[in-house]
Amino acid sequence: MTWRDQALKNFGVWLAVYPSVLLFSYGFQWLGIEVPLWLEILISTAFTVPLISHVAVPWVEKRLAHAKGETQAELKRDEADMVEDDGDS
Repeated sequence: MTWRDQALKNFGVWLAVYPSVLLFSYGFQWLGIEVPLWLEILISTAFTVPLISHVAVPWVEKRLAHAKGETQAELKRDEADMVEDDGDS
């Protein structure tokens, strides 16, 4: 996976993280729930992290692989090879 591909993947994930956290924040306000900021962040990340892991990352990887004319497995293999190459340095 090239630097550009990794940057696109990170940007795609960020596009999922930002609205998710924002919606939770507005949701607390809309429902009139007043909790300390640390608790609001704890709750929002408890829902956001699985959303990102199981929905956003696979979706972004699928789109990135399709754009490169590869399968998701090939994209992951390229990413793994890149990590192994860095470890051999």
